[in-house]
Amino acid sequence: MKTLAIEINDAELVIADQNGVKAKEPGYAALVNGSVVTGLGAYSQARLNPRQTNNRYWEDLSMESGSAGIDSVGSSAELAYNQLDSIWKRFGQSDMDALLVAPAHYTHDQLGLLLGMSQECNMPVRAMANAGVAASTRPYPNHQILHLDASLHRVSASVIEQNDDAFEKHEQGLDSVGLSSLFDLWAARVAEIFVLQTRFDPFHHAETEQLVYDFLPVWLAELQEQGESELKISHNGEEYCVNIQREHLLGVADGFCKALIQLSSQLRKPETGLVVQLSHRLHQLPGITSEFEKIDNTHVVSMNVGEAALGMLKGLKNINHTNNQVKLLKRLSWRDDAVELDTPQSEKSVTSSNSDNVIKPLQPTHLVYRGIAYAINSDAIYISQADDENFYSIVVGEDPATVSQPYCEIIRKEGVLRLIDLNRSNAYVNNKKISSQIDLHTADVIRIGSSGEELHVIAVGGNIGS
Repeated sequence: MKTLAIEINDAELVIADQNGVKAKEPGYAALVNGSVVTGLGAYSQARLNPRQTNNRYWEDLSMESGSAGIDSVGSSAELAYNQLDSIWKRFGQSDMDALLVAPAHYTHDQLGLLLGMSQECNMPVRAMANAGVAASTRPYPNHQILHLDASLHRVSASVIEQNDDAFEKHEQGLDSVGLSSLFDLWAARVAEIFVLQTRFDPFHHAETEQLVYDFLPVWLAELQEQGESELKISHNGEEYCVNIQREHLLGVADGFCKALIQLSSQLRKPETGLVVQLSHRLHQLPGITSEFEKIDNTHVVSMNVGEAALGMLKGLKNINHTNNQVKLLKRLSWRDDAVELDTPQSEKSVTSSNSDNVIKPLQPTHLVYRGIAYAINSDAIYISQADDENFYSIVVGEDPATVSQPYCEIIRKEGVLRLIDLNRSNAYVNNKKISSQIDLHTADVIRIGSSGEELHVIAVGGNIGS
C-alpha cells in the first residue's frame, strides 16, 4: 500500500510520499463568492478581504460555533476540514493510507477532532506523530537534541531523548511568538524602504500591500542566500524598484530570535553539547542560523523542506496499524546513521598560525551592565534585584525590589573569576544554562532568567600606539 504523509503546520502544510515532497501550501482559508477556498488561493486574498480570511483555524482547531471568524462558516474545524479534504482529493488514492504530523501542542480532544475530520475525508490514517520526533531520524551521541520549529502563531522546542529510539521527552512553546507577526514586521520594514527610496507606499493600496506579502518569502530567500536583492513592485503601469541588504531586515527579527534562543536555553542541559535542529521554516529566515551558531558548544542542523513528513515515511516499516487504533507516536526508531560530533574543550584561548605560540586572553577586570563598568576586585559581587548596603551589588531589572535574595555571586578565587548561582535563578552564560557555578572569561555574556537583562565580562586592554 502507498502512503501519503501530511505535515500540518499553518505556516506551510507539507504533502509528501516515498518519492519526496509533492506540494506545500499555507494554512489560510477565505470565503470567495460564497465558497471556502484554502491554501494559496486564500493567501492571495488575505490583504484584499481580511474580514473573510482566517489563518488561525489549525492553531485553534475547535468545533465551537463562531470560531471560524468568517461569515456563514460554523467553526474553525470546518475550515480545516475543507483544506484537508482538498489535499486528500488532489493527492490521495484508493490504495493509499496516510501519516499525519500533528501540531505538538494539540490536546487529546483536538487530536480526536483531527482524526474525525480524516475519516470524513475517507482518509485511512495509519499513525500520527509530532514534528520533533518525526524529523529526528539520526542520533548524536553525547549531545542533547533540540528540535525547533515555528508556525504562524507559535514557536516550539522539542527535547528529543536518545535511547534505542528517538523519544520526544518534552515540548515547550511560545504562544505569543510566530511567523505571522514576524512577517508583518518585515513587510512593514520593506514598505518603509520603498517609501524612503521611491516615495511610493505599497501599504497605501490593498493590491500592492498584498503583493508585498506575496513576494516576501522569495525576497527573504534571496537575501538569506545572496545578502542583497532588488525588489520590484508594479502599480498603475509604474514599476517601483528598491535595493535592499540583509542587514536592513536583521534588526526587525531581534526579538523573535532572542525569544528562540531563550527558549532553547531554558531546555538545555548544563555542560552538554547541544544539537539544534532548525526546521526549514526557521533556517531560511535571515539571521536565525547565524545567531545559533554563535552559541558555545552548539551544532546547528538546517533541515530540508518536509523533513518531518519524510522522516515518518522513512520509518514506515516499523509503524503498524492494528485493531483500527490510531496512536500518537512519541517514539520512532532511528532511521539514519549516528553522527559523531567533537566536543569542544572548555578552555578558551586564542592560537596563532604557529601552534607553539599561544596568546593568553586577558583576565577579566570589569562587569558592564547598561553601559556602566563595575570593577572586579577581591570582594564578591552580587547580582540582585535590590540594593543591599552590606554587599557590593549590581541591581538589575526595570523595577528594583526593596528586598530580594541575590540571583548569583561572582568571586575571584585562585585567580579565576567564578559565577555561583545562589537560588536557582536560571542564570545563563553565553546562552547556556549553568547548573551551579561556572568560570567566567573575557567576552562572556551573563543573562539572568528570561528577563533579557545582560551583563558583559570585559578586560581593560593596554595602550595602543605610542
